[in-house]
Amino acid sequence: MPGKCSTIMVWAAVAVLPAPALAHPHAWIDAKVEVILNDANEATAVRIFWVYDNLYSLYVVSDRGMDVDWDGKLTTEEEAALSGFDMGWDEGFPGDTYALLGDAALPLSRPMDWTATYADDRVTTTHLRSFDAPVPLGDLPLIVQLYDPGYYVAYAIPYDPVVTGGVGCSAQVFVPDLDQAAAELQAALAEFTPDIDLEAEFPAIGAAYAEEVRVTCPAP
Repeated sequence: MPGKCSTIMVWAAVAVLPAPALAHPHAWIDAKVEVILNDANEATAVRIFWVYDNLYSLYVVSDRGMDVDWDGKLTTEEEAALSGFDMGWDEGFPGDTYALLGDAALPLSRPMDWTATYADDRVTTTHLRSFDAPVPLGDLPLIVQLYDPGYYVAYAIPYDPVVTGGVGCSAQVFVPDLDQAAAELQAALAEFTPDIDLEAEFPAIGAAYAEEVRVTCPAP
């Protein structure tokens, strides 16, 4: 398994809770993507929102001794203490977020300006990641994908993406062909022999299930 703090924390949480054996995914995150542009229609950063599933949210809050009266609300002090709990990433962890300009991968910074809130029995965290240099848009779309390569955590993008700044740009969510993704998963699993521990060696199939945001701007 690659070293990645946030996903490992989800794995650790789920390990102590009932879950079907050999089932993937084990945890679910609803995501929202905000792309930040400058006046020249260059992308400078992305802000990622993670809304954790109810079960993992319950673990996060209860494990920290928060919301002891079970009213579904945290105090200002508790929210401040919760902020950043999923941001202690191992070096090199991509944050389950991948940015591309056309087919070319774009490096993203480590997370910054993180927040955490708790409402409707779900923990929501946000973080900002900047590009090494402004990314000009127009000829090619900016693509932001969210996925866990090992598919232990399933990401969906049910919220409308946001474009902040820029002129005449728009963003749209695209979803994969789930039948094709399932076929790729079955083909990958068929290569394993019966003695392989699938929980430890699950194929890196997450990209096949990746939903993505595409940002387009008028040609310069």
